[in-house]
Amino acid sequence: MVFSHFPTFRYCLLLSLASSLAFSQSSRSFELRYFSPDKAANGETDFKGKTAVFSTDQRVAFLKQYADLARQQFDDPQLDTQVVTDAEVTEALNRVKAAPRPQVRQHQPLTDWKYLGYRAGQHNERRQELARWNQTKGAALADGYLRLDGRPELLTWRFASQAWRFTVSWQAKVPRQQEVQFQLSDRTRVPAATVGFGADGRLFYTTARHQRVDTLSYAPDRWHHFRVEVDLSGGETTVGRYNLYVDDRLVADYVPLERASTERLAYNKGFSTIGQVNTFAVQSAGVVELDDLLGIGYALTDRDHYPYVPETFLDEIFQEKPDIAHWTDLTYDDRQWEAGQLPLGHGSERFAEEDLYLRKKVEVGSFDRAFLNIETLDPGGEVWVNGQRVAVIDNRYPNRLDIGTFLMPNQTNQIAIKVNHFMLTEAVGELMPHSLLDLSIGWLAGRMSLDLVSAAHIESAYAHTLPLTGKADVARLKTQVNLRHGGVFRGRADIALFPWYPIESDKAAAMLSLPVNFTDSLTLTSVLAVNNPTLWTAENPSLYRVQVTLRDSKGKAIDDHTFATGLRTIDQQGGHFRLNGQVSMLNGAQIMGFRGPLEKMAVWQRCPPIEWIARELLMVKKMNGNLLRIHVHAWENSNSEGINDPRIAELADQLGVMLVWITPSWIRTGTDWRQIDFAGMPRYMRQVMNHPSIVVWEASNHPQSFKGKPVSESDAFTETIYNTVYPVDSSRLISLSSYLFHLHYGNDVGTIDYKGNPIKASWAYTAPMVTRGNQDSPTGYTKDWSELRRWPDAYRQDLLNSPERAYFDFEHEESMAQPNWELLRGKTYYRVHSYEWPYDVGTIGRKLTLDEWAESQAWQAFSAWEAMKKMRSLDYDGFSWCTLHGGPNSGTYMKPIIDVEGHAKLAYWVNKMVFQPTVAGSGNVDVVYGPDDTLTPVVMHYGPGRRVTLTVTIQDEIGKTIEEKKFDNIKLATGRNAVSLPAFRPAWDKEGHYRILYQIE
Repeated sequence: MVFSHFPTFRYCLLLSLASSLAFSQSSRSFELRYFSPDKAANGETDFKGKTAVFSTDQRVAFLKQYADLARQQFDDPQLDTQVVTDAEVTEALNRVKAAPRPQVRQHQPLTDWKYLGYRAGQHNERRQELARWNQTKGAALADGYLRLDGRPELLTWRFASQAWRFTVSWQAKVPRQQEVQFQLSDRTRVPAATVGFGADGRLFYTTARHQRVDTLSYAPDRWHHFRVEVDLSGGETTVGRYNLYVDDRLVADYVPLERASTERLAYNKGFSTIGQVNTFAVQSAGVVELDDLLGIGYALTDRDHYPYVPETFLDEIFQEKPDIAHWTDLTYDDRQWEAGQLPLGHGSERFAEEDLYLRKKVEVGSFDRAFLNIETLDPGGEVWVNGQRVAVIDNRYPNRLDIGTFLMPNQTNQIAIKVNHFMLTEAVGELMPHSLLDLSIGWLAGRMSLDLVSAAHIESAYAHTLPLTGKADVARLKTQVNLRHGGVFRGRADIALFPWYPIESDKAAAMLSLPVNFTDSLTLTSVLAVNNPTLWTAENPSLYRVQVTLRDSKGKAIDDHTFATGLRTIDQQGGHFRLNGQVSMLNGAQIMGFRGPLEKMAVWQRCPPIEWIARELLMVKKMNGNLLRIHVHAWENSNSEGINDPRIAELADQLGVMLVWITPSWIRTGTDWRQIDFAGMPRYMRQVMNHPSIVVWEASNHPQSFKGKPVSESDAFTETIYNTVYPVDSSRLISLSSYLFHLHYGNDVGTIDYKGNPIKASWAYTAPMVTRGNQDSPTGYTKDWSELRRWPDAYRQDLLNSPERAYFDFEHEESMAQPNWELLRGKTYYRVHSYEWPYDVGTIGRKLTLDEWAESQAWQAFSAWEAMKKMRSLDYDGFSWCTLHGGPNSGTYMKPIIDVEGHAKLAYWVNKMVFQPTVAGSGNVDVVYGPDDTLTPVVMHYGPGRRVTLTVTIQDEIGKTIEEKKFDNIKLATGRNAVSLPAFRPAWDKEGHYRILYQIE
């Protein structure tokens, strides 16, 4: 039951793109506590630890109570809420504006391309494979699919035996209502599943004892997509099962296999005796067309971090692989190539060693200079124009190639791109512990555009907001414009700023005109004063269009450059994270980039569809968050590990999410911090530095090559990073490492090392914009509650006390929670425990079973609230949960607060609760209250000052109110603070669990 006087915590997404983090007038939170009349419970007791009074059984019972209460309070009774729906993603993307376009220069976004994945020799290999169908009675190839003209006998495909979990998918079309059977079996003799079209116009599938089930209607003469997910993992005491999806709709929900029994036979009840599947077959008396037959199997490895390995065992697309010879020529026939839009990714074990080829015809007029802008060719490749090779690229850097001498004016031109395939060999790096066990990690072509410009032109332009002065109604935008000309140029540059998002205006908010006189090149720096600016925030993501126009000596516009940016400042004055001069917080989660489904993960890890990016940002917004930490990487021990996808920043600018940004130069751990690509880092930064959503540059995750060496090693690290980042961008915070404790330094000012010995840290350690942060997880991994009770240690307290630098929990809380297994039935990761399972022993006292998944979620949620509540009271500047959604470790990673299929775990709702700008809780982490214990309410707040009323309601296990306390006229100062209220002894006298509900108005 849900108590009407204490509303639930579920909120709707405001798709006007206004943040759910608005400084609302009300707030609700809750806690669960246990009361014991035993004086041993007096004082701050641990859940598990030195001062604990609970037994392991009592801890598990407490978690069950917590799960039941949290389901009610979060209005998620079945724990099955899809956090972000497809409709929400679509609506959000429909509201996103495309980047502004220049008005003078000829700028062509090169969006649509023909593309082909190709490995040497594939053309002949495919021809030999297709020759089979010329010799098969009743079968013929037609326009890239297989046509079967009615054959009563089975047409079979044999493949490597699958004995655990696997998927088979295909496309099929029939001209009319007719019977068509698709069967999976062991050598056609032992059926596993038969599905297909029925003569009555309905789809069907089979289940235990060969029972046939007729289901949804199908439409003749259109393609239908079938996908069967088979689970043979059960053995003789558990029935093997499968899912059937047709056109992405679940038709058969984890039903028993055809060769299965749900009745008792001898000593067994519920079993299947089929041990392997190795045959796919089609049978139809009428015409049926077939395409895209794909089978992917997963074999168990008995390795904790990489639980299974994928392998494609069936792959028929029924069309030739075009010959790649002369692919760069204008006259090459690419009609058999696929059509797609950039960015385009390729990869996975299915396409191992296939290079990615792209072609595009471009019509151009007359021009003086021509530049091809390439976001990235990852990991490298070649660029050809009209059959001539323009460049060979051996890195992931953004490129601006001068192709003017290769283009033909006023004609059709051919641009051809090759992206080299990638395989994670030992020479390149090492698979990181959370990756899918697939070394063919995606390679990609980023977005491209063509600029046709005059001889004198604008090469690039950047802008950032200078620190706000005492005048709140004036902002100053600093611009840097780089001009180029192959000789002497005289004229002027006009710089104008226009409101652009969400409301666009042609009336300039600021303008500036500067004379220019230069030979070859000039960097022009200026400052625009903007009166009554609309500042960018996560709650109000307002953007301006910067228009730079270059005019000749007669005032004629000869070139222009335009981009969107926001007016906003970042600083850490007073030791707090500040946005636009106001104390704020960075609250959210991180992503590793492992996005499902599993067969797409190797490609989408580095090049996801735009819908996935929007989904991740909306996941953050819907939990009252404002931060996404980019933590995308699949390997380590390399000099190029991260990503630099500008689409993330473009969407975050408009959706209102702040970003901690890495670049491909970033490293996770490595053997030496010098593996960071310092030469490439400025190039990556400039590619995205006009985006106001990026607020922190992160140089590394947790390199560990410092201790055991002289302090000069840490000094060299900090100086190299600072001297690389700060000269390029002085407007954002710089995180040297998300786990700063791995360096030598033992306090904020660098006067002692981690052992307490006196040192003198490098100047760069305390230089402007260098911030502080660690991966603090007092309830994570195997830690017992005493770690949280004693938190923080002297080192972290010193960093928190800094009057000059903010302190972030860049990666927390590192606690695990099983998913709701019922939502994952039939998936490869269904009921597969991760390497994290032993954590339960340290935190709870024993491993929770797979049937105790709700208690597991309760532990993660309960401990998250208590840890984050304490950290907010300690004045942390923000949190980034590890991680936002499932996908790492082949989908088995259990730390995420959203499962691999997108459902909220209890900790997701708790993050949403603790991220309310104003929220209340108890003043300590006492779990079991004794007869002498009192409750001290604490109100935590950030934002504008206000006065509030807090009502504390205490209920027993069945929801009966036993006490209500009201605290009126609580003054909350502007900024960030925690106010402790008078303590009181709750009116509980009967031993048991009690709910404490906090409501702020």
